[in-house]
Amino acid sequence: MNTFSGWLADLSHAGLLPHAFQYPFVARGLVAILILAPLLGGLSHLVVARRLAFFSTAIGQAALTGLTIGLLLGEPLNAAYGGITGFCLALALLMVFVKRRSQLPPDTLIGVFMALTLGLGICLLVAVTKRFNIHQIEAIMFGSLLTVTDTDLVLLGLAAAGIGAALALRYNGLLVDSLSPPLARAQGGDPAVSEYLFVLLLTAAITVSLKVIGALLVEALVVVPAAAARNLARSTRGYLGWSVVVALIAGLGGLVVSTEWRVPTGGAIVLALAALFFVTLAIGALRGRAA
Repeated sequence: MNTFSGWLADLSHAGLLPHAFQYPFVARGLVAILILAPLLGGLSHLVVARRLAFFSTAIGQAALTGLTIGLLLGEPLNAAYGGITGFCLALALLMVFVKRRSQLPPDTLIGVFMALTLGLGICLLVAVTKRFNIHQIEAIMFGSLLTVTDTDLVLLGLAAAGIGAALALRYNGLLVDSLSPPLARAQGGDPAVSEYLFVLLLTAAITVSLKVIGALLVEALVVVPAAAARNLARSTRGYLGWSVVVALIAGLGGLVVSTEWRVPTGGAIVLALAALFFVTLAIGALRGRAA
């Protein structure tokens, strides 16, 4: 990591990169984005196909509750992995379990769980703020490059490698189940297994992304890339490729904006995603007229 930081610093001093890239914390943020953007961008089109955008929002907000639980149990503020990951995974599995056994619409059930976890998180936050300053917790909610450590990068890389490997092995089955569950069943697939597996992969990807993107904004990076890619893609492979490209461009653009104008990284990335969506929307409209 020190070698990479030094290389970026040399490029910055030479005027090839913005001034902020001479600092090690920006280099760590860059590595985190280069890991996260392909991961979340790769999941993005499946999230949209399975109509799980609202689910992603619920998991992002549940992270705040998991954080407060972890802190109350004695976890350090900068490494509350157990509370966040454990609570989010448990909530995700419970939501799928109830969804598969209820007649209510999925968005209604997710709304119930979201209200429950948000209310619980706010109540627990009162107890947590007696021990921690509320501004120390803002980095988890909104994302901050200053909080990304070398340990975070190691955990992020390992998690991304594991999630990516599992996704690659089951990609065709997940894609078919997302687009046509009856066809997946006809091919011998089990919709329940596919749903539980994808929800676990998505939840794990969201929880490892929180320090860079933030709990309140992470759902944008698993929804908007696919929405933008839909305006450009003409095939399933193109849909996946464009989703990853959009996520990478937005992540790198948000990093530059956040370091130049001192705004939260998560907010800058989301604004970059929104801008790319409208750009691709215009390109798609022009392409349609030309056709």
